Amino acid sequence: MKVYKTEMKTNTGQIAVYFLLFMILFQVSCKSDEMAVPQAGDFLLSKPANLETDVVSLAEFTWSPAENATSYHLVVSVNADFTAPATDISKITDTKYTLTSGLAANTRYYWKVIAENKSGSKVASNAGLSFRVKAETPKPSSIGSAYFVSPNGDDNPGNGTLSSPFKTLAFAASMVPPACADTIFLSAGTFEETEPAMIPVGVSVVGAGESKTILSSKGVKIPLTVNSTDPNYKIWYDGSLIQLVSPHNSLFRNTKSTVIAPENGNQTLSGFTIDGENKSLKAGIWVENRDNVTMHHVSFKNLAQRGAVFAPGNKNWYVYPEYYMKGIRIHDCTFLNSGKDLADETLGNLNIAQLDGAEIYNITINDNEGYGIKFIYDGYFKNVKIHDCTITVNESDPKWGEDISIELWNLGTGNEIYNIKCNTWLSIVNHPEMFAVEASIKNMKVYNVRMIDLDGISGKEAIEIGAPHLEVYDSYFENKGIGIAIWDMGRENITIRNNIFFNSVVKDNWAGGPAIYIDNSRVWDFKSIKIYNNVFDTFKYGIRIKGSRILDVDIKNNVFMGTTLSDVESTAQNVIFSNNLKYKGFSTDWKISGVSSQTNNLLMNPGFMLTGEKWNAFYKASSAQSSVVDKGVSVGTPYNGNAPDIGSWEY
Repeated sequence: MKVYKTEMKTNTGQIAVYFLLFMILFQVSCKSDEMAVPQAGDFLLSKPANLETDVVSLAEFTWSPAENATSYHLVVSVNADFTAPATDISKITDTKYTLTSGLAANTRYYWKVIAENKSGSKVASNAGLSFRVKAETPKPSSIGSAYFVSPNGDDNPGNGTLSSPFKTLAFAASMVPPACADTIFLSAGTFEETEPAMIPVGVSVVGAGESKTILSSKGVKIPLTVNSTDPNYKIWYDGSLIQLVSPHNSLFRNTKSTVIAPENGNQTLSGFTIDGENKSLKAGIWVENRDNVTMHHVSFKNLAQRGAVFAPGNKNWYVYPEYYMKGIRIHDCTFLNSGKDLADETLGNLNIAQLDGAEIYNITINDNEGYGIKFIYDGYFKNVKIHDCTITVNESDPKWGEDISIELWNLGTGNEIYNIKCNTWLSIVNHPEMFAVEASIKNMKVYNVRMIDLDGISGKEAIEIGAPHLEVYDSYFENKGIGIAIWDMGRENITIRNNIFFNSVVKDNWAGGPAIYIDNSRVWDFKSIKIYNNVFDTFKYGIRIKGSRILDVDIKNNVFMGTTLSDVESTAQNVIFSNNLKYKGFSTDWKISGVSSQTNNLLMNPGFMLTGEKWNAFYKASSAQSSVVDKGVSVGTPYNGNAPDIGSWEY
């Protein structure tokens, strides 16, 4: 029996030892297997892309594969730190996942994906992308509802009240229904805007004041389908901060498709500043194809391309518009460095086109690169009034000599520019044969303009007239290389009267430095050009006319002071020169060539006051006995006494 028990003990001990060895080997083997599986590799999130908008509620998420991953873990949250996740799905074996439970409309979310295997987990390299879910159609509000936005607010669909405001204008605009006469009120403070504010029709935006409400942006998101390097990007509204845009063609951006009439905007923008943060934002406000829009007391600062745009949209050139925008009023606005000098053209601070009956006034523009007020597309204007504006732009431009204060193309009837203070030229140009038929009212009247070149060395004209049926009067031009230049479509029914052209020194340039320059290099006839009651002080040429087919020029009641080469040099077929006065010329007699007839012209001291500002009293007759009083001839304008006076003022 002892022997038996001893053997049993020995066998039991061996078994225990073997079992222990087996377990050790098993664990070592398992550890080796685990260590043999590498950690998941780097990978990237794909869709939704960062800052993408209009993502569907049941969104699909995609990402690149992570090497060695056995599954993925998707987390979606309204919070950037992924607390309180709206979606938390693990054990995903594909590199995409479509939600089965919808996300909240018009809400920003953040998302990340974690790759997993036995060795651990790896977060996507670009985890934390954000996107916004597409907004639901806002439900109509009661008439005249108010929505409130504050930099301290929250972009939550349930907000928008005074006590719980939205945070951004873009979000507020997406929550306000159209055509209900609602107003979005922006509180005082600085708003950081990263997405475009698409303002529906009938919705107004009102800030606390230009100095109090600042909409600041380094740029807003553009649709993924838009190529910002496309040459046409400069004429698209994409990239502008505030967009009041209605379709203008039945096919998007197809100028050959059916044109759509403007919508009735019936809305106002006022009381805020748009800051482009050192030209990081393309444009401030873009109003496209909407009638009855008013913008006032809005400031634009450091925009990359344009401050504001009011136009129906792009169209085929050399074709009259099917529609014009009406009811546009822009007033009491300020633009600072919000134009752009491109390789092929210079853009304006305020850009306009296809307007009928618009009124633009009390505008202040200061820019060291762009134009002041400029057409966009190919212009077209009727009954537009631009007045009481102060514009200061760059006097040294490598392409154009100097930038333009106001440039308008394709002027129909009833337009006026008046009460303007500026330092550079006005350009008024029509395409050939556009608005060529004379009507009962002028295509354009320009009057009460005070243009003073700041550095005194300009070689450019004060006004470029390339449109017919135009009148310039009661204006003052100082130190411009040419006073007024008439060419191209400025071929007929042009009147230049009662203006003062003054140079501090005689100027010379490719045109000879004349006060009035007329040049016909085309195949049409120039006719009915009238130059009445002006003062030309210190010019190389008083009036210079070049080219053929210039049929008639009427020069009457003007004062020529200090002309150094020629009072009139002409190749025109018929020039009438009468009742003009010359004083202190380079000779004691008139220096005239190419004039058909000369009558009643005087060589004597005009008897001007020669005191005060030159645009005010300087060139007025000092007494009833002055040489200019009652020495003119009737040209159809009112006068005192027995006959009109010579010069720009009537005693």
